[in-house]
Amino acid sequence: MTDTFDVETASRTLLQVWRGGARPAGLPVPPPDTDAAYAVQRAVIKALGGGAWKMALLEGRDRHAAALPGQRVVPSGDTLLPLPRDAAIEVETALILGADLHPGADRETILAAIGEVQLCFEIVASRFANRKAVDPLEAMADGFSSGAIVLGEALPAWRDAMAGPLDIRLWLDGRPAVASENVQSLEEALSFLAWLARHAAAQDLPLRKGDVIITGARIGPMPLEGASHARASAGAATVSVGLVV
Repeated sequence: MTDTFDVETASRTLLQVWRGGARPAGLPVPPPDTDAAYAVQRAVIKALGGGAWKMALLEGRDRHAAALPGQRVVPSGDTLLPLPRDAAIEVETALILGADLHPGADRETILAAIGEVQLCFEIVASRFANRKAVDPLEAMADGFSSGAIVLGEALPAWRDAMAGPLDIRLWLDGRPAVASENVQSLEEALSFLAWLARHAAAQDLPLRKGDVIITGARIGPMPLEGASHARASAGAATVSVGLVV
């Protein structure tokens, strides 16, 4: 075993799990810095295909992003492939781009590029045996532990709706989950999109029409604890998914 980090070795380790292999304790050698973690993300997306992004905070502090495989973006009502027992669920909003978004776009151009905003789930399911035990840069290389995105219905009048709480409710196997909603403003979303347009272009993964972008948990993460079905609502919009844990 070498003590030198290698992008190809790290990405191959993660791809084996994406394709059904056993989850390792960690990468053979953790990425030494954020540039190396992003290089692993790029290699994984090159193999799996992109189309989705998520915002994440490294060590709960610094804003970063994860490029996610578009093949793991599914419609409401689907049943997901079997999940690890430590999987969790978050209720989020997904920004769906209605136009390509280029670096340096002004606020109005960014706003106009959002085709719609949909209620969604993010499934937290790491490629590692214990996502809480790995180095933060390993989790970053692994797309910040994102396992899938489930797209629900569009929020009516989303520009107004995102001015405050969405009154989100979550049910697991028909039982209401007790959780407070994290409010995320439209201005925060626009700020992230401006940053992401620059970042995505620098990663040679420019933002394109149809890309799905999630900007953080409004509810969760909530442990699934063996639940076989999840449903959430925000006003008239709903999202649901079947689960196999």
